[in-house]
Amino acid sequence: MDTLVFDLTGPMAHFRKYYTNASALTYGFPPRTVLMGVVAAVLGWERDTYYEALDRGRFAVAVKVPGRRLVQTVNYMRTKKEDLSELRRLGRVPGTQTPLEFLLPAGEHTALRFRVFFAHPDGGLLDEAARRLSEGRSYYPLYLGLTECPASAVFVARLDQRACEVLPPNATVTLTSVLNASLLQDIVLGGAAAPRRLVRERAPYSFGPGRVLRPPVSVIYEAGGQPFPVRLRVPAYRFRLAGDGAAPGDEETVAFLEG
Repeated sequence: MDTLVFDLTGPMAHFRKYYTNASALTYGFPPRTVLMGVVAAVLGWERDTYYEALDRGRFAVAVKVPGRRLVQTVNYMRTKKEDLSELRRLGRVPGTQTPLEFLLPAGEHTALRFRVFFAHPDGGLLDEAARRLSEGRSYYPLYLGLTECPASAVFVARLDQRACEVLPPNATVTLTSVLNASLLQDIVLGGAAAPRRLVRERAPYSFGPGRVLRPPVSVIYEAGGQPFPVRLRVPAYRFRLAGDGAAPGDEETVAFLEG
């Protein structure tokens, strides 16, 4: 399949971990469900209308800027049925204070950046998304998890199959993307490309009818956004990028979350 590549950038993010309750913790990357929502926002598809269509696609995401965490207590307003009449009168309604973890850029970086790879069998869908991104006009506003975390999308490239080198299973590859742990055969330790700190956690994968969350998947990524050497049970894909959003000689080796 042809592949659309773009960067998601923003000053801060919150990708809520689905299993947190008393406090809201964040992932260090946008999960697959977030990536689906971003593509749907670019194309102008309304909520709950795109799950089946975008599930036919394939997604990969690479962390390009290391992040740091900041916990901030925020006030949530109650909006239960019994509170609505009081809100309409502009009256006071009890609020709830909740610790909220934000993801911020680390070091000298001023913005987060995630590189998204989106492949789909419908070439027309890719063309429309690529056109909108290259013109800088997403149909709906983009954000990184919360509406309080606005984002922008930078078009990198729309690539056909000739721009992709398929790396066979069991070969040692230096991966730049978040990895579905079920695709992993071995982590290659030692050498200059050895990972500094790998993180493994469970993340949302897709929605079913009625926005019911389907079983999550276990994912692995390097906390500082550095590549890490692995051997996979499935092919990896090496993209040589060219375009306004890519640096000269820019190259990415990714594994799609779907395998």
